[in-house]
Formats: sequence, structure tokens, C-alpha cells
Amino acid sequence: MSEQLLEKILHVVTDIQKELQDIREEQKAIREEQKAIREEQKAIREEQKAIREEQKAIREEQKTFREELKLIREEQEALKNGQKELYDLVNALLHRQEETDAKLESLTMDVHRMHGEITAMKQEIRMLSEKVDSHYEQFNERLNNLQLDVDFTVHKTTMTERELFKMRNRLF
Repeated sequence: MSEQLLEKILHVVTDIQKELQDIREEQKAIREEQKAIREEQKAIREEQKAIREEQKAIREEQKTFREELKLIREEQEALKNGQKELYDLVNALLHRQEETDAKLESLTMDVHRMHGEITAMKQEIRMLSEKVDSHYEQFNERLNNLQLDVDFTVHKTTMTERELFKMRNRLF
């Protein structure tokens, strides 16, 4: 009878050892999963840091664009004032046309020169305006890409937290 009891005990101990071995293997697998999760989290943190840096650069670009836009507006205002002055000058010249043809010829040449400069300025303003529009579109595209990256990161973090929660529940 004691041999049978010893065999039963040995059998129970063997089963317990097998279960312990299974538990150890399962714990090892969980540790490896946790290590992988930590690495993913580290990568996510690095991506978030990169996103923050990109956002900072975008903000700086925005500031530069705003300053450029302010300068363009000031230049436009100066051009409007210059155009108004030019218009007044042309009216005065037309009024004095009857007085002297010689002055008219000289003033006409000045007006043509100024008109060319204004046209060149308008073209420069148009080019600057197109450049600002282009930068604005690029900025919106970058911002949309950043939003997608943030949404993906949030989703991935949520999934990771769920998996961790499931693992904790299985362990305890």
C-alpha cells in the first residue's frame, strides 16, 4: 500500500512539475511579449517626439509666412498709395497738357516708365501670392498627415493597452 501511495504521490508531483514547467514557459512567452510591447512603446514615443519636432518646425514656418504676408500687405498698401499718387499725377498732367507739349512729352515718358515698374511689381506680388498659396496647401497636407499619424498612434496605444490588460487578467 505504501508503494501505491508513493506512486500516486510521485504521479501528483510529476503532474505538478509539468504544470510548473508549462507555467514557466508561459511566463517566458509573456515576458517576451512584454519586451516587444515595450519596444513598440519606445518606437511610438520616438515617433511622437519626431511629430512634435515637425509641429514646432511647422509653427515656425507659419510664423515666417505670417511675417511675409504682413510685409506683402504693407507693400500692397504702399503700391496702392503709389498708384493713387500716380493717378493724381496723370490727371494733373492731362490738365496741363494744353499748356505745354514739351512737358507732356517728358511726363509721358515718366508715366510709361512708372507703369512698367508697377506692372513688374504686380507680377512680383502675384508670384509671392502664388508662393504663399502653395505653402499654405503644403502646410495643410502636412497637418493632415500629422493628424493621421497621431490617430494611428492613439489606435496602436489603445490596442497595446488592451493586450496588456488581457495579459494581466490571465496572470492574476
